[in-house]
Amino acid sequence: MTTFGVIGTGSMGSMLVRKMVESGQAGAHEIIVYNRSAEKALRLVGATGVRIAPSARDVAEQSDVLLLCVRPLEVRGVLLDLGGALTPEHLLVSVASDVTLGDLSAWSKARSARAIPAVTSECGGGVTLVAFGAAASDADRELVLSLFGAMSSPVEIAEEHFEVMTALTSCAPAFIAALMQEFAAAAVRRSGIALPVAEHLVRETLTGTACLLAASGTGFEEVIARVATEGGITRVGVDVIRQRVPGVFDEILAKTDARHDLVKAKIRETVP
Repeated sequence: MTTFGVIGTGSMGSMLVRKMVESGQAGAHEIIVYNRSAEKALRLVGATGVRIAPSARDVAEQSDVLLLCVRPLEVRGVLLDLGGALTPEHLLVSVASDVTLGDLSAWSKARSARAIPAVTSECGGGVTLVAFGAAASDADRELVLSLFGAMSSPVEIAEEHFEVMTALTSCAPAFIAALMQEFAAAAVRRSGIALPVAEHLVRETLTGTACLLAASGTGFEEVIARVATEGGITRVGVDVIRQRVPGVFDEILAKTDARHDLVKAKIRETVP
């Protein structure tokens, strides 16, 4: 029996625990959790039946696989506090952005992996980005890919691509939602229709488009071609997007890259 420990039961940690139990990847009795705020951990225990530990060290000592679900700037402190409680017999899986596999190896003796899920895992969709440290075994890979495959589509990547691929996956639900929100707001400004109506139309159309792409394996260009015929009304709108939107996404990626660099610099500042 593999025992899973989870340190950090905020939004991401709680979601991972719920999906592990719901999918059958682990029984509630096989999961032990800890959070600095006991109230959050107790709510999760009440909802899922998992076990709770009095300290992070207790979680590490009782688990085979440790999911570290704390903020990037907190990772080093947590791992150093755990000290010898994490050994080469443990598999450490960090979901913190900008904390590298090299960092995890420097701050812990455990075998290491990184996983960046998205909130879409809540409904069993989206992508989890995964990378493994040099000491990770084939069994570690199988376990991690199976674990996240039960709630998403796991994609193993080269670590240097995390930043740009994170923008396309874990950040993307917010980007897409913001774009659709602005689309609906433009219709309100143009016609005076009620905002709830406009947002309902856009939301249902977005859901339908996603289903179309998923069900048929159709690419973006095929969907565009089916709707935006040459000389038609939709084609005019697509042409505006082609002209104006590339610069927006170039700026989004530049800004997010700069923020990643800032977080990494702050992480380095915590290292003596």
